[in-house]
Parts: sequence; structure tokens; C-alpha cells
Amino acid sequence: MPIMTRMRDSMPLILFGLLVAFLITIVFEWGMDYLGIRGGQQDFVGKVNGKKITYREFSELLKTMSDNAKSQSGQEPDEAATRELRDQAWQSIVNERLVAEEVKRLGITVSDQELRDWVFGDTPPQELRRNFTDSTGKFNREMYEQVLTNPNQYIQDPSGRDPNFGVKKLAEFEKMLRQQRIQAKLQSLILASVRVTDGELMQRFADGTVRYDALYALFDPSILVKDADVQVTDEDLRALYTENLDQYKFEATRKLQYVLFLENASAADTVARRKDIEDVAAKAKSGLDFLQLVYTYSDRPDSGVVFHRGELSTALDNAVFSAAPGAVVGPIEDQEGLHLVKMLEEKKGTNEYIHAAHILLPLSTPDSAAVKALAGRVVAMARSGKDFADLARQYSKDGSNAQNGGDLGWFTNGRMVPAFDKAAFAASTGEIVGPVRTPFGLHIIKILGRDSREVKLAHILMKITPSSQSKNDIADRAKDFAFNARESEFTKEAQQTGLEVRETQVQDKSTVIPGIGINEAVSHWAFGAKVGGVSDPYTITNGSAVFAVAEAKDAGVRPFDGLKESLKPMALRKKKMERVKELAAEARQKLSPGDSLTRLAGVVPGVTVQSTGSFTVSGAIPGIGRDPEFIGAVTGLAVGRISPPVSGVRGAYLIQLLSSTAFDSSGYAAQKEILRSRTLQEKRNRFLSEWITRLKEKADIEDKRDVFYR
Repeated sequence: MPIMTRMRDSMPLILFGLLVAFLITIVFEWGMDYLGIRGGQQDFVGKVNGKKITYREFSELLKTMSDNAKSQSGQEPDEAATRELRDQAWQSIVNERLVAEEVKRLGITVSDQELRDWVFGDTPPQELRRNFTDSTGKFNREMYEQVLTNPNQYIQDPSGRDPNFGVKKLAEFEKMLRQQRIQAKLQSLILASVRVTDGELMQRFADGTVRYDALYALFDPSILVKDADVQVTDEDLRALYTENLDQYKFEATRKLQYVLFLENASAADTVARRKDIEDVAAKAKSGLDFLQLVYTYSDRPDSGVVFHRGELSTALDNAVFSAAPGAVVGPIEDQEGLHLVKMLEEKKGTNEYIHAAHILLPLSTPDSAAVKALAGRVVAMARSGKDFADLARQYSKDGSNAQNGGDLGWFTNGRMVPAFDKAAFAASTGEIVGPVRTPFGLHIIKILGRDSREVKLAHILMKITPSSQSKNDIADRAKDFAFNARESEFTKEAQQTGLEVRETQVQDKSTVIPGIGINEAVSHWAFGAKVGGVSDPYTITNGSAVFAVAEAKDAGVRPFDGLKESLKPMALRKKKMERVKELAAEARQKLSPGDSLTRLAGVVPGVTVQSTGSFTVSGAIPGIGRDPEFIGAVTGLAVGRISPPVSGVRGAYLIQLLSSTAFDSSGYAAQKEILRSRTLQEKRNRFLSEWITRLKEKADIEDKRDVFYR
């Protein structure tokens, strides 16, 4: 019995270790075969080298990934997160298929005896061994073998997070060990050529530890050479165009028109939600614990949060600060949803808040007599009893704020410009202040209220969201539109149904749809449709969209004639760089061996000699930044020597190395193996990434997910 108890206690750790080891590499997504398959349609979502990826297989993996994401975040993935999970699931299966093909092509296998020899050998898998090792480091082989020789032992999910895991026999994890062994063999084979030489290690260590100090003279083309001093010909432009031809290539593009069908709540949804919160309000008024109601019904459970004036919406602020402690306030509707609030506590705070309105009259000139005269008349009208809000709507130039009667809401000291703050906080409630001059103009201010209270609330928020019926209705509208647009014409159908037609453009091989966001399915459809083609509705954030291809452009190269003007600054810069290199060469000839570069100071107008200070080549150089040509020149110089002209990012340089520290042989010897391990792992990861990329480039991959996910 103690052994069985130990088995149950330790097996989750054993299996979790196996899973971590199984999935540790950055490229391979192993083990998809044991994820299980449940019911679903048998149509395929794609093909890899002619072999189908069934909808059933894909959706099962997607559900597992979605469940794991939910268990980690505590909530259902939103549409954007779901699209990302779909892409991850797709890449996972594609990678697994391609790797499996390579394993088969290379004839990599693991026999039963080989697996047994590994598990029961002198050095068993560490993921298993460590779970039978006590705190002193002693390995209990007897218990280890007793557990592993019982293939019918049942265990549970090692991570505790997979709701689809259920209970499995230990024997089933033989597959995982076998796959891990295959993985090791494959990596050993494909990474056999990846090596790290001592020379690489020494160079990497030196780049991070050897410190240099240098002088440099910068020959800045923008300062030393005037535009008029160089001439750019058509031949120069043509040569530059040819040299940089790759930069002027462009991918195929599709210009798309689209209409949106946003999932907004209907009037019926609002009525239903209001009934829900009224039912909760009735429960609160009947004496039920309000805090329990908060945690049961609120979409955002808030309890004991302290608010000051102006921190809630206007409607909620007015209601809350008019209520007594213990009162239940609401339901109140604002842009966020429906609110039901209980006043837990009210007390005087440390800061005073003011509620004010203003009329702003900008000054067109520093001493605009006409504006000042107008301000005087407006002040007189306000003090005579004219409605301040009406005056603001008539005279204030503060945009939408003026249309709101000049209301600035509640604010505390320091929120406004100093002159405004000083005048407002010195006034009494109801007082008209001004004109007050600020950088924005002349302000006429009315103090509507003062308050220093703060309240502690328990808060129920019910967001007004579209119901399933509303979503279905909106989806039906989108489907009807797509059908009718195919029968007639896209823009005509949009006009008849009162929908705004928007435009966007997407590049081939890009999943980003400007105005929409990342949506691989839309991009895939766009490059498979003809001009005039109309899509089915595609799911986007907060709704769906129907697209039409308005224009198609094939990949190509931008023509020279259309680029001539944009090439001129580049050609001019190139000519200037050639000239400053000549100036730098002439300046260097004036220096004798053993001279300091500082002798150039004052000799060449516009050129100063500066020091880099101490730096390593793996970091940024003070005053220079990351300039490969500069770094290469410094590391190739002997102390005291002055370089030939160096073409850098900012211009041409002459560089003199003042000092460099010696290579730290002892430090290198101490860190060599750690550095080797890190460098080798980086090279292996990079090689694996490139290897899987090459497999994908050579493979025939057919992505049909957009048939199922829109």
C-alpha cells in the first residue's frame, strides 16, 4: 500500500516532467497522435503533401488548446485569441506532419528492446528518475522498477489542467517515451553538423569583455559638402536603381471593399438585461446580502472600491453622491451598462473637487481688443442671470464641450492649467469668475459645486451585450447581404441596405488586413477570388464582415521612371559620401606616423575630433551607436594607428585606437564551457528553425480552414 500511495503521489510529477521534456524544443510540436479524437465532421481543413488534415483532428486539438488557455486565464478566449489559437494549432499539425515524414524518410525507429534498455538501464530518463530520488539524492531503484513493471497502473492528468485527459494506464505513456527517443535521434542526426569552434567562442568572449578606447574624426557629408557641389545624373540614378532593385519589388495586392455587421445589442437585449438587474435590485431590497449578489451577478465584481467626484459616469456620480450610506442606488444605465450600487461608507477625503463650467474665447492676437470686449459682455450677461449653459453654447469656442453647456465635470487641484486652477479654487459655489487668461485664451468660469467626500461602494455591473438571437439575426443579415451582392453589385446592394462601404488593401503573404486586424482567412480568400468576387461573411472582432475584390495587382517591380525623384536624395547622399571619403583621405595624408588624430582639430573646417570613451564591440559605442564598419575598423587597428577612411552610417571616419584591454585568458577558461553550451544551443535552435522553414517551403501545403472558420 505505501508503494501504491507513493505511485499516486509522484506520478503526476513524472508525467508532467515527460510532457515538458516532450514539448521543450522551440520548433517541434510532438505527440499530436495521442491527443485523442472525438466526434465531428470528416471534411478536411487542409493537406500536407497530399495527406488530409481532417476537421475532426484539427478541431480536437483546437479545443484542447482553447481549454488550456481558459484554465490559465479563467475566461473563454475572445475572437482575436481564438484566431491566434487556430493559427497555432494549424502550425502545430503542419510541423508534426512534416517532421513525421522526415522521420519516416530517414528510417528512424525505436525498438521495444531499445526503449526497455533506456528505461531500466543504468541512466534511466531523468524525468522518471527524479521522482524516485529522495532529498539526500538517493535513487530508490526498487520502487522505480516495481512501479514501472505494472503496466496496468492507472494515473491522472499530470498537469491537472487538461479536462480531456481523463484516466490513463501507465503503459500508454510508452508512446511518449518512444516519441521522445525518436526526437532525440532526429535532432542528433540533423544537428550533427552544428559545431562551435574555439575560435567562435574566443571571439564571442572577446566581443563582450575586451574594452576599446578610440578617437575619431567624423566627416559629415551634410555639413562638409553642399548640394550644389555635386551633380547627380540619370546614369547615377539608374545605377542606384539597379543596385537596389530588390527594394523596389512589391508583392501582389488586392484592394478590398467591405461592409461591417457589428454585433450590437438590440432594444430587446436592453429590455431583457434591465429586467435582470431589476430582479437583482428587488432581491437586494428584500434584504439579501448585497456582497453575495455582487459576486453572483456582476460582470465585474467590485466591492469596497473608493471613488471621488468625477471618477464615475455623470449619471452614476450624481446618483451615488446624492445617496446616504447603506442605500441601494439604481438601476442606472450609462455607456458601460447597467449599474446597481450599494453605498457602504462615506467620509471626508483629503482632496477637494470642483464642478465647473467655462466659456472659452481664444485670443487671435496677444492683445485682441475685440475678444476682450466680448468677454466683458459675456461676463456681464452671465452675472445678470442669463443661463450659463446657453451662453456657452452661443459664445464658447471649446468644440464639443461648448455644446455640452461648457461643463467640465469634476476635477481636483492640478488638473487644469495653473491660472485656471487658481481662479476656480478661490471662488465659491455659484460664483462667476473671469475673464481668466491662460495659454488657451480667455475663460469665463462658473463654479457649479465643491465636494471633498469619498465613498466606498459595492457595485453590480451588468453589461448590455447582444443575445444569441441578436447575433443570429446579425449573422443572417450578413449572409443575405453576401447572397444579394453576388446577384446584383456590391456597392449598389450596400447603398440599398444603408451600409457604409469601406476600403482596404492587403498584400500577398500578409495576414494583416488594415482596418480589420490579423485575419489569415480573409487574406487567403482575397488571393483566391477574382475581381468582383464577393465573400461569405467572415468573423471579425465584435461581428462579421463581407468583402469584395475591387482591384487585383500582380507582384512586380516599381518602374524606374516613377522612382527617379525619390532616388535623387539617395544618389546625392552617395555622391557626398564619396566626396567626404576623399576629404578624409586628404586629411590623413597630412598626418605623420605617430601623430595624434587631434592634430586635425582646426585643420579641416567642420571636422572635430572626439573620444568614444571605453566600450565593448557587443554594446553601443558612445556617440556612434551600432555601426558595423566603425566596429570592424577599431578591432583591426593596432594601438596608436590611424585607420584609412571608413564609410560609416553617419559619414566617413578617421579612427585612432588609443587603447584596448588584454584578452582575459583566465576568465575565458572559466566561462568557456558555459559559453560553448549557450552558443551551441543558440545555433541549434536557429538551425532547427531554418530546417523546419525549409521543409515548409518544399512542401505542398493546402490551407482550407476558411471553409470552416470565417
